[in-house]
Amino acid sequence: MKPLVACVSLFLFTGATLPSPSSATGDFCARLASNSGIDKPAAPDGRTEWTVSALNFGQRFIFGGTAVTGVDVKPVEPATVEDYKRLEDMCLPDTKGAICNLVGPVNFEFNWKGRKVVTPMEPGERATILIEGIKTTCRSEVSA
Repeated sequence: MKPLVACVSLFLFTGATLPSPSSATGDFCARLASNSGIDKPAAPDGRTEWTVSALNFGQRFIFGGTAVTGVDVKPVEPATVEDYKRLEDMCLPDTKGAICNLVGPVNFEFNWKGRKVVTPMEPGERATILIEGIKTTCRSEVSA
């Protein structure tokens, strides 16, 4: 029985790891969409931009469903006091939700449809995440 537990623990641990930097596409919103199972149309200027609702039509109007969307930022380890200070104002409450002005490196946590998805942002990447009620928009900024 102990080997089975060890195998299950190993499986759970490997399922919770972050994608490796080599899997990065250079476009944060594209990676976040891929990790979250969201279709990601490209904006006319080449940046990735998408907007999704946490509830589909049937859940919202037929069944009266509710949804919770959450965001958080964590430093890339090993982190310093300055890293934590830099993250303090990245995600702030907005009138009907929150707005995150992300600048990498950072680990972004997106709680959506009952899942917590952690997506790393590479150094120099920039994106804006806007949450309004049950709607979330992500727009990658052009890298300098």
